[in-house]
Amino acid sequence: MRSLYITRGPLCRRLLGPTSHIIKRHKFNGRTDRLSPVTPADRNPLPGGLPDTAARTRFAPSPTGFMHIGSLRTALYNYLLAKATGGQFILRIEDTDRSRTQKKSENSIYEDLKWAGLGWDEGPGVGGPYEPYKQSERLETYTKYAAQLLNTGHAYRCFCTPEALDKMRRLRTEANESTMYNGACRQIPRRISDQHAASGDPYCIRFRSGHPPPFHDLVYGKTGRLDPVDDFIIIKRDGFPTYHFANVVDDYLMKITHVIRGVEWLVSTPMHLMLYKAFGWNPPQFAHVGLLVDENGRKLSKRESDAHVSDWRERGILPIALLNHILLLGWSPRQIRKKAYDVMDINEMIKEFKFRFTRGNTIVNDKYKYLQKVHLKRAARSENWEAVPSLVPLVTAHIQSIEDVRAKTRAERASKEDDVPGDDDPVLDILEGVEPLLPLARAPDGTISEQYVARLLQADFEHFEDVSSFVKRNEYFFWGIPRDYLALLLPDRTLVLHTSRPTNDGERTPSSMGKKRHTIPELLNLLHDELKVISDDDSSGRWEHSAIHEAIGPLLNNIHMNAKVKTGNAPDSQGELDNRKTAEGYRLARWAINASAPGPSIALAMVLLGKAETMRRIDTALEIAVEAQRAAARNKGKKRKAIYL
Repeated sequence: MRSLYITRGPLCRRLLGPTSHIIKRHKFNGRTDRLSPVTPADRNPLPGGLPDTAARTRFAPSPTGFMHIGSLRTALYNYLLAKATGGQFILRIEDTDRSRTQKKSENSIYEDLKWAGLGWDEGPGVGGPYEPYKQSERLETYTKYAAQLLNTGHAYRCFCTPEALDKMRRLRTEANESTMYNGACRQIPRRISDQHAASGDPYCIRFRSGHPPPFHDLVYGKTGRLDPVDDFIIIKRDGFPTYHFANVVDDYLMKITHVIRGVEWLVSTPMHLMLYKAFGWNPPQFAHVGLLVDENGRKLSKRESDAHVSDWRERGILPIALLNHILLLGWSPRQIRKKAYDVMDINEMIKEFKFRFTRGNTIVNDKYKYLQKVHLKRAARSENWEAVPSLVPLVTAHIQSIEDVRAKTRAERASKEDDVPGDDDPVLDILEGVEPLLPLARAPDGTISEQYVARLLQADFEHFEDVSSFVKRNEYFFWGIPRDYLALLLPDRTLVLHTSRPTNDGERTPSSMGKKRHTIPELLNLLHDELKVISDDDSSGRWEHSAIHEAIGPLLNNIHMNAKVKTGNAPDSQGELDNRKTAEGYRLARWAINASAPGPSIALAMVLLGKAETMRRIDTALEIAVEAQRAAARNKGKKRKAIYL
């Protein structure tokens, strides 16, 4: 920048007139250097933060790989602007890079957008007044407009071979000069150029560039570049257009009014504006949003975990949770009482959307975990189970993958009987740490039961975070409980069972409650007896939530902790029995049914497991408790006593 000033003497001044921003392609981090003040109008060019008329926006991905979450964010911003102004959202496939275009990538774009709920008003599969919406099907249009630039002198044919261009760049690099095209074909007369083209000489078409004027960006204000723009290619030697050329032609013909895209395209915008000027067209308004970066400030690579939308889908993240998450990565929500209004469904996003983009890059955080929980609670409380069908295949696939690994490992170990793994062998964790899959988790054809998984998802939907954590949280609803592990968790607190006695008038009141200490086996026997009378068929009193709750509720509610609390301040105060209600009865039942793991309510858990599996687990717990009681009684040198809950 020193070359732009006279730095000595009384004539010290700028040699060039002030421009607002300088953009350099290399090491551009999403921020620009301001050289002159920006007026308030520059900071908020749109009254109320939105255009007064309906906006036509577009999302124009290249099908060269799976969709990045940064691309989904771009689609979301354009979608919200169109819907917030009553306009149209267009999907256009930019598939002119024939060497990298993949059909499966194109299909994944459609699938990801549909999964996210971002439907397009015009585009592939929908149609519209400006179809086709795939650039590979619009080659005649690009040829027509390239010829127009040739005729007006704004473009020229370049017959330089790739080898000659490589040599030119190498020599200029060795001489520490710019590697811009040297303009070797710039001065070829049109007549000579036509003759070479007619004779079949291969060529590309270059735009005759120059010094681009500054322009206005809706995020960064006045911006521009001081260095001249290279004579960039608009039609490649294979006849296909470059991104820069096709992008401009299509945006004009499809009447796009606003373009929201990543800040990496800010340096290319002057090239696009020169094309608009050469054609005599009015350009759309541009808004460039910062890049998504990791915690080290590096651009989020497509090779990073969770970089692709499909990664989030497979983990079971709700579409609305992901949309809410990426919305906040580079956009500021409205403040209500100094608190951000940041949890929104798609309709709330449309209502709240304004041009409140933040400048600079945005670190991808883990707020999606919080947003996932909030949106799950919203859905559960409103009994909205729309997300369950999409999660069922993901959960069943995850369970099946675990079963496949177990089967494969068993087969490998069976073929190598002499190969004894060490204590830290992960094989032991898989084979010996998990019981066989429950029969009720199997469908009649031997696959994982989607019906059972759907019931469990609905029962524990509010606590769903992602697929793997859900399966881990509810593992004993899919697999049996290891007996040794259940014994290890045997409760050792001393509790009492409050039994009610009828008064003279036959009523049972809290004052008439009696207290009796029971061993764990006795309490489990009582629980077993209460459940045994419930029928497991479709007759009256069948095995359902209300019947189970009515049967075991009074018993579990009256099991309390047998602990003493001090009644005075004296250090030697003996205290008295604490009769406050606790959940010890439910803790006992959860230990027997689910190894004390979190999950659905105990009555609902019993419904899911069915009567046969529930009674089997209570019997197993009873056996463990009896064995522990007998073992304690046999301990020499210790006072014989029963184990109390």
